[in-house]
Amino acid sequence: MTRKLLMHVGPVTIDYDVLVAGLRGDTGFTSQEFIDAMSFSLKYLRRLMGADETYQPFIIPGGGTSAMESVASVLRRGDKVLVVSNGVFGDRWKAIFNRYPVAVDIIKANPGEYVKPEEVEEKVSEEKYTLVAMTHVETSTGVREPIQEVTKRIRDKVDLIAVDGVSSVGAETVKAKDYQVDIYLTASQKAIGVPPGAGLLVLSERAVSRLSDESVAGYYLNLKNWIDVMRNLEEGKGSYFATLPVHLIFMLSKAFELMEKEGLENRIKRHEKVAKGIRAGIESMGLDIVAKRPEAYSNTVTGVLLKKANAGDVLREVISEGLELAPGVHPALAGKYFRIGHMGWVNPNDVITTIAVLERVLKRLGEPVNVGEGVRAVQLTYS
Repeated sequence: MTRKLLMHVGPVTIDYDVLVAGLRGDTGFTSQEFIDAMSFSLKYLRRLMGADETYQPFIIPGGGTSAMESVASVLRRGDKVLVVSNGVFGDRWKAIFNRYPVAVDIIKANPGEYVKPEEVEEKVSEEKYTLVAMTHVETSTGVREPIQEVTKRIRDKVDLIAVDGVSSVGAETVKAKDYQVDIYLTASQKAIGVPPGAGLLVLSERAVSRLSDESVAGYYLNLKNWIDVMRNLEEGKGSYFATLPVHLIFMLSKAFELMEKEGLENRIKRHEKVAKGIRAGIESMGLDIVAKRPEAYSNTVTGVLLKKANAGDVLREVISEGLELAPGVHPALAGKYFRIGHMGWVNPNDVITTIAVLERVLKRLGEPVNVGEGVRAVQLTYS
């Protein structure tokens, strides 16, 4: 059986200690072990998000999209929402809010670009919005939005700010409190490095005050139905609204324990180092990156543009070489690019393997690449 390196945008490679933490039977959601794991995870989530005790943490079933949809909990009929979109998952905010009786506007960037802070500021100066929803790292393009600068410009002009940190939390600098973001959310299967199954988010006091029976939210993802459960579990008391992903929470708790041991700053630096190596290898190979501006490069996802080869062929061939990458999903670039995910438990050795496999596969497929130059660039980056 061929060993495989998973350099996907999520799920990602899971640390064995994290996987093993979920291998237990006869453990229910009222067990002390589960309550302890959940309490620790909720407390650590605040630190991970750069939040303080004024923020309420939530860990709910599902994933990134369930966390995004739960944001409807703070909206009421007739509210106005502005979506700031840099790609497919920015557009998903619009698709979600369009299902509710709220008004939705959207500002979009071209593929590889990001919506400039001054554009967002101009839009919110023209109209009053209850909520502005943004994406920290756009998974479809690898583009990073300058969240801190945007929030600084719009904070006093809008009621609530929500940030999708699905592909950033755990690998990028996230400071919900300092940035004055009301809702920061992520998913278990990305940079946190846990299997899929949980949406994680923190809400400011302002956001929590909007949870009411007037909300347009439905039932299962209505955070009003979950808040007492979260508070009780954090305090070490069993509580129930709907079944949480019990075994996943044990894995999440272990992942947070390992993060605490590594240190958040060290974890972010490791991701920066890995991302730098990936980009050096890709560019020295002679290929272009989807993100068009260096300040928008992310620590977690790199989109790679092809000149000749078909992206689907590349993905099939690298699998045969023991490497799994992610397909490109932006419709404007269909068939022209693929994505490298570099988040979670990644290290520089994974980068060298990824670039080496790509060099030989792309040469075989007729893509004009500088064979050997990509690996050389990675080695020099890390020397």
